[in-house]
Amino acid sequence: MPVLWSNPRLNNSLVFTPLQCIQSILASMENRSLCPETRLMIHSLDLSQVQETLYSTLPDNWLYIILQHAPMLHSLCLSGKTTTSPFVQSQAFRKVSQTGLIHKELEHLDLSDCTDIREPVLKALATHFPNLVSLNLSRTSGVTDTALALIVDHCQYLETVNIAYCRQITDLGLFSVAKFCRRNLRVLHLTGNLKMTDASLLAVAKHCPRIEKLFLGECSKITDAALEWIARSCSSTSLKELELHRCDKIMFGLPLLELLANKCTVLERLTLTYKQINSRRDDLKLVMEAFRDFHSLHSIDIYEMPEHSPALFFWDLAFQGSRGRLRAINLYRGSFMTDYILGNYASAPEYDQNISDQSVRKFNDMRNGSHKATVNLFVDDFY
Repeated sequence: MPVLWSNPRLNNSLVFTPLQCIQSILASMENRSLCPETRLMIHSLDLSQVQETLYSTLPDNWLYIILQHAPMLHSLCLSGKTTTSPFVQSQAFRKVSQTGLIHKELEHLDLSDCTDIREPVLKALATHFPNLVSLNLSRTSGVTDTALALIVDHCQYLETVNIAYCRQITDLGLFSVAKFCRRNLRVLHLTGNLKMTDASLLAVAKHCPRIEKLFLGECSKITDAALEWIARSCSSTSLKELELHRCDKIMFGLPLLELLANKCTVLERLTLTYKQINSRRDDLKLVMEAFRDFHSLHSIDIYEMPEHSPALFFWDLAFQGSRGRLRAINLYRGSFMTDYILGNYASAPEYDQNISDQSVRKFNDMRNGSHKATVNLFVDDFY
C-alpha cells in the first residue's frame, strides 16, 4: 500500500496511506484546526494515489472543503489513471456548484482518466475556475464539443489543453479552441481523436500563432495537407514538438519533409511511424538527406519498426541528422520473431545490417563519445 507521509519523531511504524492523509486534512479543514497561515501555504494537491476502500471513503463534499479552505491552491490533480479515483464524480462537483464557489487561484487542473464525470459538470468548470492555465481532460468522460466550447470561452488564459482520446470531440470543438485560445495557447494534445479532420487543424494553425507543442498521434483523418498548412502558418515559427505517429493518411514525401525543415526552424522533437517515411524504399537515402536540413531537431521517435529495418539508414541519420544537432533516435517496435529461440534471445545472422537489440547496442558502444546521436530501441506495448 502506498505511503504518503510518516513521522519518525512519533513512531517509526506510524505511516499514513494517501486516503488516511487526505481524510486527516479534510477533518482539520472542517473543524478549523488549521491556522490561516497553514491554509495559505497549500499550493498543490495530488489526489491521484488516493484509493477508497469498502470501509473508508471520502465525504461527498470533499472537493468543496478543499476549495473553500485552501484559497491559494494553484494545482489540483485528480487523475484516475492509477486508481480510477471513484470519488471524483459529478456529485462532488455539484456540491461546489450548489454553493456558487469561485476559486480564482486555481490554474492547473488534471481530470484525466476520470470516468464518472458528466457533461453538465464540465460545463460548470469555467464558472468555478475562470483563471485556469492548463486543463487535462484526457480520456475523461463527458467531454463534448459543447462542454469544451463553454470551457475555452470562459477560461481564456488557457495555455495547455489536453483532450487526447476524447472520442466525442469533432471539428466543432476544435474550432472553439482555435477561436477562444488564440492569444495564449501553447500546448494542444489531440492524440487519438478520430473525428478530427484537416479543417480544424487549419483553424488552429491560422489562429494560434504561439503554439509550441502539437500532439496529433493516431488521428486517422489528418492528411499531408494539414501539415502543409501548419508549416506555412505563423505557428511554424514557434512549434517545438510535433507528434504524428500512426496518422495513416500522412506520408512524409520529400517535398513535405523539406517544407517542415525549412519552415519549422525551432522544431526540436518529431514523432512518426516507419511506414510514413518508407512508402517507397528507394527514397530512404533522400529522406535521410531531408532530415539533415532540420535546424534544431534534437529527438526523433519512430514507431512500428518492422523486423528487418535497414540499420544503415539510422546510423547515417544519427551522424548527419539535423546538421549534427540530433541527440536521440528512439525506435519503437512490437515483438520480433527473432527475439526468442527456444526461450533465449536470438543472435540473428547479419544483425549489423538490420535493426535489432544487438546492432543498436553495438552502434552505441562504438560511438565513443562522438557527436553521433544515441539510438534507443524500445518494445511498444500499443498492441
